[in-house]
Amino acid sequence: MRYSFKSLRKQGFCAVVLLFLVGLSGCDKIPFLSKFFPSLEKSEPTSAKPPEAPKPQAAQQPPAANVLAKVNNWTLTLEEFKDKLNSLKEALPEYDINDFDSKKLVLEELMRQQLLIQDAEKSGLAQKKDITEAVEEFRKTLLVREIAAKITAGIEVADQEAQDYYDQNKNSFAAPGEWHIREIVVPTQEEATEILIELLKGADFAATAQARSKSESASKGGDLGFVKELPFSQMEVALSTLDAGGISSAFKGPDGFYIVKLEDKKEGEVQSFDALKEEIKAGLTLMKQQQKILAYIDELKQKSTVQVNEELLKQ
Repeated sequence: MRYSFKSLRKQGFCAVVLLFLVGLSGCDKIPFLSKFFPSLEKSEPTSAKPPEAPKPQAAQQPPAANVLAKVNNWTLTLEEFKDKLNSLKEALPEYDINDFDSKKLVLEELMRQQLLIQDAEKSGLAQKKDITEAVEEFRKTLLVREIAAKITAGIEVADQEAQDYYDQNKNSFAAPGEWHIREIVVPTQEEATEILIELLKGADFAATAQARSKSESASKGGDLGFVKELPFSQMEVALSTLDAGGISSAFKGPDGFYIVKLEDKKEGEVQSFDALKEEIKAGLTLMKQQQKILAYIDELKQKSTVQVNEELLKQ
């Protein structure tokens, strides 16, 4: 059995995407847009009244030395910003987090996000049931991930351990074999049994398939050629006991009743340990981690009161 394990990536930076209509190049675009958005048309001033002077704002305390940005009561330190940039780099390796314009763009996006968050919280959205439940589920997921990492810390698999596992399960690491198959497919079990008797008496399989099979392969004497994956499980069972030249009994399949003949079989080549070593080690590491976690859970269960009402489970 082949292993295919992918390492989990750390949670990447995620920002709200906002689209703004900015930087129109040239006033000639305004008339075109005005046909569809009348509010964009320039209106003539109704009076020469000068614009009102801006109202004076209350003096604000300057941010602390390590605070990069502040939106109302929310602050972002330089260290926190660098952590977010590093997370972004992990998710998007091609993103240049050292470029000033790129950093500025990320900072602006974080501030926009915070403005929306604060407005949502003021409006009461943060108290909606689906929001609070999602936050709680995310918190649980983080806690489980962290405790699992703590339990499994230090678990490793040595090269020799992987080699031993490979030697004991070498056949499991063989590439898929190939079967050269012929088939006969008929609508009823009675007809399949009748044909099987004729084949066992010496009738030619290919000629019989061409004359009586209802499958698309009939014109080729039922020949399916060499196949690496058998089309359905019943055929796999039927072929599992056959040697080259053997004929199966009649069995039910998706298109009727089948009889198959194994013309030839090529065994898959066993892959070398060197080609599979890292994959085997990853699989064994995962198995060890799972066993360690399950054992730890059993210990917790022994110290806890755990009850299950199976009658309710049946409802």
